[in-house]
Amino acid sequence: MTKNNLFKYQLISPNLPVGGFCYSEGMEYFLQKKNLKNDKSIKNLLLDELHFGQIRIEANSLIKFTDLYKKLFQKKEFENLKSEILSLNKFIIASRDSKEIRDQQNQMGKSLLDLSKNLGAEFPLDLENFITWPLAWSWACYSFNIKNIEMVENFIYAWTSNQLSAAMRLIPLGSTKAQIIQYELLEIINKISLEIINKNINEIYVGNVGLSMAQQNHNDLYTKLFRN
Repeated sequence: MTKNNLFKYQLISPNLPVGGFCYSEGMEYFLQKKNLKNDKSIKNLLLDELHFGQIRIEANSLIKFTDLYKKLFQKKEFENLKSEILSLNKFIIASRDSKEIRDQQNQMGKSLLDLSKNLGAEFPLDLENFITWPLAWSWACYSFNIKNIEMVENFIYAWTSNQLSAAMRLIPLGSTKAQIIQYELLEIINKISLEIINKNINEIYVGNVGLSMAQQNHNDLYTKLFRN
């Protein structure tokens, strides 16, 4: 296995210096206000998000970003391609409901682009304002020749892993139960990834408002461990 192939494991490492551990993406509010106290309720929450949540839009956007990067390096219609990349980046930001989650996108995206630069893969465009996590993730995967299906699977896997890590710090969910949930989600992650890579972003349905509302209400919590 080549170094580039192994890099995909580095991307999903909990040691990736992007600050993902600071965010619960609304789960903290959900756990406090909706009385989610066990592994079954956590798993059901993650399943709902995987089937209906924003993660589907972001995972699908990885494919479009990658296609645009490929065309960009063919050096044809540079300005048009730059505009498309920036437009998709803005679309992802606009689809996020709360300031806190947009700040998360920007912070994690910038951190991953900084890491990519230090690894010899500097992003070729000057970005305006916010940077999104999908833009940065797709750039890292494109730069190190990670296949599309692996890019999408690892993106969704990393999200579920981070959500489970947040849950373990909030409720009595042991690491063994968290790993069991992660294992039980592997098949659905693969299934959703295969479904998503073959669709246009306009065909992706998003209807889970639960975590979106939770993200917006997170600041109302009296005590909190996470930024959102």
